[in-house]
Amino acid sequence: MSFVRKPRPYSSGLPSFPSAPTAPSKEPVTPSPKPAPRVRPERGGKSAWATAVTALAVLGLVALLLVGGTGLVGQLWRDAQFRSAAAGVADVQR
Repeated sequence: MSFVRKPRPYSSGLPSFPSAPTAPSKEPVTPSPKPAPRVRPERGGKSAWATAVTALAVLGLVALLLVGGTGLVGQLWRDAQFRSAAAGVADVQR
């Protein structure tokens, strides 16, 4: 049994056979009145969700830079201490 839906012959709204050409009507066509364009209410700036997401992204970036910066400073400090200790050991050996 297949679960694929079979197409209906008139599902597109067009007849399945070609229609004969019809003569154009002689009645004048009156344009239908166009509805007035919708006026959107003025909103006071961006949505609150966009502001909250942006603020959280900025805070996350600041936290990432702070943690990464302190880690880098700590690594450089430790490296300077090891170099200083190695220089002291080298002086004692001479």
